[in-house]
Amino acid sequence: MADHNAYDAIVVGGGISGLLSALALGKKGNSILLLEKTDALGGNCRTYEPEGFPGWRVDTGIHAITELIHGPLNQLKRYFDPGKFPAFRRHYDYYLRKKNGLEKIPSTLPGFLKMNAFPAKDKVVLAGDLLNTVISRAIFREKQKAVYDVISKHRLSKKTMQFMNALSYLLSGLSMEKTSVSRLLEGCGFSSGGKRGVIRRITETAKLFNNPGYRSQGYPLGGIQSITDGVIASFPKNVGYHTAEEVRKIEKDGSGFSVSTPKADYLSDKVVYSGEVKKLPGIIEMPVEWSRQVKQLEQATAMTIWLGLKEPMTEFNYNGSEVFCDVRDSDKELFYWLMPVPELAPRNKGLVGVSTIIDPKKCRDSEEKLLNTIYSLVPAVEKNIEMVHTQVMVPEKAAVSLNYFPSIKTPVNGLYVVGTDTDMRSMGITRAGYSVLELLKSL
Repeated sequence: MADHNAYDAIVVGGGISGLLSALALGKKGNSILLLEKTDALGGNCRTYEPEGFPGWRVDTGIHAITELIHGPLNQLKRYFDPGKFPAFRRHYDYYLRKKNGLEKIPSTLPGFLKMNAFPAKDKVVLAGDLLNTVISRAIFREKQKAVYDVISKHRLSKKTMQFMNALSYLLSGLSMEKTSVSRLLEGCGFSSGGKRGVIRRITETAKLFNNPGYRSQGYPLGGIQSITDGVIASFPKNVGYHTAEEVRKIEKDGSGFSVSTPKADYLSDKVVYSGEVKKLPGIIEMPVEWSRQVKQLEQATAMTIWLGLKEPMTEFNYNGSEVFCDVRDSDKELFYWLMPVPELAPRNKGLVGVSTIIDPKKCRDSEEKLLNTIYSLVPAVEKNIEMVHTQVMVPEKAAVSLNYFPSIKTPVNGLYVVGTDTDMRSMGITRAGYSVLELLKSL
């Protein structure tokens, strides 16, 4: 194409899936234009200084990056320029916060049976369910079921049901009524996502007894922004990007696409859309059935509160994160995920982020409940706070539910979708990375 506004591909959306798509396609020699509607690239993969708190930095949400050893980021690492891929510290373990301290959440069936947090009867029942489910999926590829549908037939204690619900929220963003057993098994490391042969699936059942745990998880030492910065710094000259330029319309013609923004019209052979997929039919004509299906994608709204501590606390002196769900008072949240992030705190201070899934119409109430929960569990926190910063966001464009997920290829030839709307494996940046790998296979 001779037109200076013409490209081999246009990437719509500057979140991490859009950035990684532009990087990979650009390194393959394609001329790329990335268009982002906001003033900043990165989406939820950003780190910034909260207004009014100089010296402090926070991520956009809490992030423990999964599958770093063999997962998508490691496979996409080859597109980064030398020295631009961030270094990670290991995220070791997950813990259950109890009134008398922390208990490690085990990664094996025998370890689970030794936990002190639940009644012995409940542990035996759940262990049997886990064993039966893993074997059934390995041999028969049993149809998707909700976590609740599997465990509700038992008379489990309220504490155990709360734990399973909290685990479901942590791994999918949705309650156990909407979280699939597959997502639970994959998130706990007992099963791998994607297609596997029957021999491989049966072999994986050994993970129930000999699971290496969470050694493939980590946190980037420079904050989550270091991933975004590494991608942008690795863009070749044939990749350009515009911020504050929203795509309003995409039209398909015989030779390619016309992509329109309030500032200009651009031409391209291909379009990679990384925004919310259910909004795509609003900017390009799509088949009615496809449009109907993508509207079923469910989202979860998360609240994250960052607590800046005047000094580090021994209660958070661990390298990992914690979950709590055993809260009976009505003025406290039933679920949280907390992670210490000392890298982002000023010298000799501490920082923890704590998240929960909320009703977006009840933000103020949820903020108060979440703070009350933390203060009740670790009373020393309240007197040690120097900074409080609250975020409300959609951590995933689509929560991993039992509903339909669109494929990377759309019914429109040359139009592709990427991001957490298009792949059910893992969460966050890892899931976005999987979608980009699928894009590269599809081209």
